[in-house]
Amino acid sequence: MSETRYHPPSVLDLTPSDVAELGLVCGPVVVLPVLHGRLEFAWLAHQLIGQLRPQAIAVEFPESLRKPIERAVDRLPLLSVVSYKSRSEHGRPVYLPIEPADALVEAVRRGRELGIEVHMVDRDVDRYPGFRDKLPDCLAAEKVGAKTYLETALQAAAHSQRHPLDEAREQTMALHLARLCARANQDSERPILLVCGLHHARHVVKYLQQHLSQDQAVDPDVLSPLRMLRRDDAVVHHLSEQSSREVPSEFGFIQAAFERARTGVSTPVAEPANPIGTAVISLFGRKRQNLQPQPQAPELPDTKFAEAGRMGVLLELCREAKLRHRKRTGDELLPGTLMGLLKYACRYALTEGRLGPDLYQLVVAARGFADDSYAHEVWEVATSYPWQTSTPDVTPIDLSLRDIHPRVRTIRFRPRLLQRRKRMMRVVKKRPKEMRPGEWAKRFKPGHGICSYPPEDVALEHYGAFLRKRSIRVLSAQHSRSVPFTSSLHDGIDIRETIRNWHEDKIYVHIHQRLQGRAGDVVLIFEDEPLPGRGEGKGDDGGPRYPWQMTWQGEHEDEGDMALFATDPYTQMVGPGIGRALYGGFVLHRPPGTMFAVWEDSYYLEHAQTKAEVLLLAALDHTQETFVVFVAPDPPRPSLRHLARRMGKKLIYTPLGQLSPVALKRMRMFHVLSDHGAREGASTYIDAP
Repeated sequence: MSETRYHPPSVLDLTPSDVAELGLVCGPVVVLPVLHGRLEFAWLAHQLIGQLRPQAIAVEFPESLRKPIERAVDRLPLLSVVSYKSRSEHGRPVYLPIEPADALVEAVRRGRELGIEVHMVDRDVDRYPGFRDKLPDCLAAEKVGAKTYLETALQAAAHSQRHPLDEAREQTMALHLARLCARANQDSERPILLVCGLHHARHVVKYLQQHLSQDQAVDPDVLSPLRMLRRDDAVVHHLSEQSSREVPSEFGFIQAAFERARTGVSTPVAEPANPIGTAVISLFGRKRQNLQPQPQAPELPDTKFAEAGRMGVLLELCREAKLRHRKRTGDELLPGTLMGLLKYACRYALTEGRLGPDLYQLVVAARGFADDSYAHEVWEVATSYPWQTSTPDVTPIDLSLRDIHPRVRTIRFRPRLLQRRKRMMRVVKKRPKEMRPGEWAKRFKPGHGICSYPPEDVALEHYGAFLRKRSIRVLSAQHSRSVPFTSSLHDGIDIRETIRNWHEDKIYVHIHQRLQGRAGDVVLIFEDEPLPGRGEGKGDDGGPRYPWQMTWQGEHEDEGDMALFATDPYTQMVGPGIGRALYGGFVLHRPPGTMFAVWEDSYYLEHAQTKAEVLLLAALDHTQETFVVFVAPDPPRPSLRHLARRMGKKLIYTPLGQLSPVALKRMRMFHVLSDHGAREGASTYIDAP
């Protein structure tokens, strides 16, 4: 995937004068109120520290956890968890995640990077509620500005319910700040910055004003009873890969986006081990008037979501999930799906008092606008954090979301590729992997014959027989009619038509027109593509998405001949001498051994405009029956229907959407084997169709 840089407009700038107008400056102390674990406030802390260059930074962490927190911060971008035992709950463990997109963590990290003294001034408490009254969604700050948002949020916080520990914590922070003020360089114009929770900011300023108005130094002995100075049981753990999908307050894709944005360069400080989310995302632009508009894909005419930082990240997430979904399943989402998905997710979030969707709402929207397979890809991309390691420098720990948050919502995926079989429990063994890259591809030798996988051939022949019977049945029904009974019952009484016209006191009977002829060749097109030189291909680079063209002969009487166009099977090796591909389309022909070199026939290539038309012309030319079944997203051109009539053939067109998507999904994927010897162990690498 090519790198994509976003420069969305943003008003997430907070100046010292804005903080003063909010009443959050007391003497040399500047207070930045934040919401914990939110991307927008982590950015505010980052940019305000860069503007102020304070002489000291105070954060809402207890001094007793200084050493483990500093060690965990130094490990970033690796995720860590500081754990310690609760002294009021009989040793129950307490976990403190250390993640990039958290304002307190960013304040400590930025201070250590700039050589600024960092102080931890909070009171050590074992348990503190993590949920308060609802405040305005942080996403609003990207529209109305940081100052306006903070003014509104502070007013809402003033009316929220207080916790019994609030006053003690705020008094502790105020006393520590007063002590820092007494020790600070009075001649310096650089302030002391406090980064604390939004609910505590105004109360800390009030208590600090009381201490500074006493015109005397704060006695250090007054502070000792207000805090625990050390914790011997605090331990730093590495957050395991599985836990990193659940525990962080902002999911992994957003954490990675912030990590790249704060560095200001395309390549992170440490190369990510996971390739997911490698697109470089600049979350917040600094000057709106200097931004250059970025060209958008044709399917995204409405770009208002990409104008804001968070929604721009979510749009990039959905795009990357779309690419993974197409690569794994071959499905292409309809144009406009991503924008509709995000709009729905935002409306869903609005019903729960938020402007932007959380991960649960985004996945539910993905399931509704696509399917479970795409929703699972969204979850995979969203929760993948690229900076993971299999050999951490500290002990890894496995946590679940319930270890951190009391409120958890669950969603279960049922992807189409994971079929439940006979409701039986079975042990699934891991499939072997290549010892060296390219090892499996070496079995394909130029000039040697290739072959197919017999179970897939049988399934395809059965599906072709089903399409022949279905098409004849539908065509026969179209030529049937119902007439009032006179002297003959014809093909039986039409009960439905009789009841519908009961007021006429007549009995209606069926008249079925017998079709002369049978269905012969079957042409099934999943996705058409122009021939080279007659239009752009479907590939990401404008080239052909289905470059592999082949004509196969049946090996015995139970198999027919086949011509196809598909993705290149040699680019996706799933086993030794086994390549996987997706059909763009194919034609099934009987009897075997009578169709040759379809893609080398100059007649077909001269009169066809697309690859699907090549297969249709070959079917009309080779079939020995009257009818040719044509299944495709779009009907054939009128000129091809006219050609069929001149040849004495009839086309039976069936829209692709009328068939079962589950069956089509199963038929579309196939495998190419290097030789007949590869069939012996192929079942280890290929699921039965």
